[in-house]
Amino acid sequence: MGRSQYTDIQSNDFKDFISVHYSDSDLSVCFNLSDSVRGDKAISLDSFLFMACIDGEISGEVDANRYTLRPNNIIVCRPNRQMSNISSTDNFKCIAITVSQQMLLSILPMNERLFNSNIHFAGYPVVNIDDSTDAERLRTYYSLLKSEAINNGQRYRREIVLSLAMAAIHKMLYLIDKYLGINGNGQLKQSEILFGRFIELLSNSDLKERTVNFYAEKLCITPKYLSVVCKRTSGKTASDWINEFVVKEIKKQLRHSSKSIKEIALDLDFPNLSFFGKYVKAHLGLSPTQYRKKLFE
Repeated sequence: MGRSQYTDIQSNDFKDFISVHYSDSDLSVCFNLSDSVRGDKAISLDSFLFMACIDGEISGEVDANRYTLRPNNIIVCRPNRQMSNISSTDNFKCIAITVSQQMLLSILPMNERLFNSNIHFAGYPVVNIDDSTDAERLRTYYSLLKSEAINNGQRYRREIVLSLAMAAIHKMLYLIDKYLGINGNGQLKQSEILFGRFIELLSNSDLKERTVNFYAEKLCITPKYLSVVCKRTSGKTASDWINEFVVKEIKKQLRHSSKSIKEIALDLDFPNLSFFGKYVKAHLGLSPTQYRKKLFE
């Protein structure tokens, strides 16, 4: 198997890689995937991706972790996540909406619940909607949005598609909150807000810093309190989360980067190649060389 090379895609270029039904500088909508992104292609979007599977099935990797969406599954991918090895059945249908960070924040100003929802996706980002009424509502949004998006000539098309797309995103966020048991009154506990900010720091970090002390200092709290908050909120310690993000980055680079193992170790600021090898072996059960070789056998 060859090594996939990533293509970074800006919001307004999405239509050049995906068969979209509507696209502008801030928003794109599509209802299936073209062959152009299947197989050995790998992409990274600078936008949020909201996707609800309506029919069929799609599989792919997000930051080197494999996921499968089946009917009534929802996934949210944060910006700059790497997606690769995508495959889907012939009958696959979905609502797939990309929205720029600027637009989303302008629509949901200071809304930390969106980002609080996303922290749950760090471990397993697929949410299953198992209530028949909720599932039918997703299909209704699919039908409405598709019928308006393909109507190229109508007046106010952009405004109609935008309104329906935002309504679909709000519906997906509501369902995510509902099925993940997130408090529906819009009020987050202080510990949940703090944990969300910790995950935000990790998500936007270059991961060269791997100590709890570093992130605790950024949050103006003690390392012990950060670990207590993480354990209480997510069931994992702060160190567990740091390692999880670092290991995902290592797996991604070993799979998709043409860099040598030494270069990857240097990029992530490991003190030496030996320490990097021991870290990878401890978390993946194989040395970096063995892991990379296994990927491409």
